Amino acid sequence: MNLGKRDIILKEIQYWRNSRLLPEQYCDFLTNLYDDETKAKDSNPLSLHNIGQGSVKLWLFGFGIISLIFLISLYFSVFPWPLQIATALSVLIVCYGFAAVYRDRQTVLSLILAGTGSVLTLGFGLWMIALHDLNPDFWRPLLIAGCGLLWCVLGFVLRIGLLQYSGFAFWALLYAGFAGAFRPEASIFELELLWLPLCIVMVWLSWLLHHRVSGVSGVYFAVGVSLWVMPEIDALLLRQDYPQWISLMLITKIAAGLALLFMYRKKWITWVAS
Repeated sequence: MNLGKRDIILKEIQYWRNSRLLPEQYCDFLTNLYDDETKAKDSNPLSLHNIGQGSVKLWLFGFGIISLIFLISLYFSVFPWPLQIATALSVLIVCYGFAAVYRDRQTVLSLILAGTGSVLTLGFGLWMIALHDLNPDFWRPLLIAGCGLLWCVLGFVLRIGLLQYSGFAFWALLYAGFAGAFRPEASIFELELLWLPLCIVMVWLSWLLHHRVSGVSGVYFAVGVSLWVMPEIDALLLRQDYPQWISLMLITKIAAGLALLFMYRKKWITWVAS
């Protein structure tokens, strides 16, 4: 039994116990309850109930969206660059706009639209860099910075923690790239100094903001926890000629981090849950 039917039955029992209705009145009451449930289903245009009804407008809308996607995919490369930019911006505005509209009413649909818009943001950017033979050493970092900023802002506005976390992750990737370019021979001690202060700052911001701004404390805490092991990940994945004991150090830091989380679980769970 799904949650909607259970709620209806509970309402029926409560209403029947607390009132003395004639049979006709009780039947009217039940009819109104089930009518309310049907209207709730119909309020979602993409529900299976509405799709099964065979609405011509809905199916034509779906056909138009699918056709538009194929047309953009096939002919995007031959568009002049102003039209390419306008097309990409239009698609992104539609995805993020409807994600904002459905954020409170249809959470899953909103997350799907926001995720689609994020993937398309990165995809359109990389596609245009390749199409116009732009210098990747300049434009890819610029794209990463732009995506990170966009996702952080939209994740905060729409209260989508994963989107905001992805924005911080892109900034961390950009930070690692610049650090690797300026100090490719950095020692593990220098890498710890590069990353651990950021870890402390993010955890501190999580504590500072958990009473002031709702919905961001958990994201900042997750970013801080991720930055805890970034020096070793930086050394293993982004740099060369590091000794094998870095892997053992990574495992040791993970164990130490889990121990700290366990010891202070009552404090940080309060931040994250606020």
